[in-house]
Amino acid sequence: MSRTTIDLDPALIRKLKIIGAGGGESMSSVINRLLRDALRDKPARPRSDASLAWRVVEAGRPADGFDPSSRDYLDLIENEP
Repeated sequence: MSRTTIDLDPALIRKLKIIGAGGGESMSSVINRLLRDALRDKPARPRSDASLAWRVVEAGRPADGFDPSSRDYLDLIENEP
């Protein structure tokens, strides 16, 4: 099984822990089960032909306005058409 890190709302974490405790499941098991059920009938989104354009400047430094310590850019990537 692969491992990943995701940011969850604290209220969701509390709810997941309650669900898990009620059924004797780990939080990971609860999350896997709920995601599997939620995604079961969803068609896969077709890949866009458009590629992601990274703005990079000389010497490998991030472009002006890009803060690598911020995860806000992920919202931009997820909302790509």
